[in-house]
Amino acid sequence: MKVLMLGRIGLFRNGGGDRVQIENTAAELRKMGIEVDTKSGFDIDLNGYDLVHVFQLDWTPETYFYVRDIKEAGKPLVLSPIHHNVDEVKRFDDMYAFDFRRISRLLFKEQHKRDTFKNLYRCIFTPAKIEPTLKSVILGLKNMHSETLEMADIVLVQTELEAADLQKTYNANFNWIKITNGVGEQFLNPSKGDNPLDQENYILSVGRIEPRKDQLSLIKAVDLLRKKTGKDIRLVLIGKKPKNRHFEYICRFNRLLKKHAWVKHISKVPYDKMPRYYSHAKVGASVSWFESTGLTNLEALFCGANIVATGDRATEYLGDMAFYAEPGNIESISLALEKAYSAEPPQIPEKMYKDYTWTNTAERTLKLYRNILK
Repeated sequence: MKVLMLGRIGLFRNGGGDRVQIENTAAELRKMGIEVDTKSGFDIDLNGYDLVHVFQLDWTPETYFYVRDIKEAGKPLVLSPIHHNVDEVKRFDDMYAFDFRRISRLLFKEQHKRDTFKNLYRCIFTPAKIEPTLKSVILGLKNMHSETLEMADIVLVQTELEAADLQKTYNANFNWIKITNGVGEQFLNPSKGDNPLDQENYILSVGRIEPRKDQLSLIKAVDLLRKKTGKDIRLVLIGKKPKNRHFEYICRFNRLLKKHAWVKHISKVPYDKMPRYYSHAKVGASVSWFESTGLTNLEALFCGANIVATGDRATEYLGDMAFYAEPGNIESISLALEKAYSAEPPQIPEKMYKDYTWTNTAERTLKLYRNILK
């Protein structure tokens, strides 16, 4: 079996949770003897592939054209939309906009029109997106997403909430199956090893430095916790600063870094080195305004950190294994951090070790591929 995994334009340049999902699933499938190519963009010869698996629906006009070409070529198609709740995205835009998001918020009330406007801006730095974005202005991004879902042979979701959100938002008729994401083997039996930092029992947050990840509120919440408890609690942030986006947010972020010496920012850590950083943390915090699930929550949990998370999708994965906060609410985040920081290390159920691994993800995905090819 030869499979093509096809991601959004710029996937291998910018990274993100979808890239982690694609690369780890592909790596495990290759161990099982499946030939897998991971690519991005339009200049791809589909001949020779038994099946194509497309990733990412939200905000990406190119996905519609990927899927249309794949169906015209007569190839079986799996779609992983990695879909975020549109109401949560709109709340974020309404309440926490910076830079060009302020303009889109003023011009448009409907979220897909806002996303189209933002894609026009992104074309400045990613010319390959120009053609699909201009076509989306005519066709309508929401209409394109609805047709994309209906063209797929099967839609692979990460949570049941994701399937419900897709059906509610797009009123589309599609078949779906839930296959959870997971962690790599290095996170399942982590060894603390040498501490890569000069501190211990810190709060750790992993993700790109951007408004959606809400690092500004997290820093302010830790500051509030330090003042309340009198403890020298440190915060470590791991994630890249974007070069051509979020200028106002990054400016505010840099000011807070200069103001608070107890905040440490690291731009990039190789994926296989991450367990060392998680293992020496007391709390793993992901306070995003919206996520599909939040892979960093699982990684931190399996490395022995207590978790602070936001959103219903995290609840579907983590249940009572996490402490929950409201995004953007500094008092709520600080209270959840306080509870997590004083709690005993988590006792992870054996079932989670079986369910939330990339090996399990790949095994279930391969079973799905074989059923489609039958």
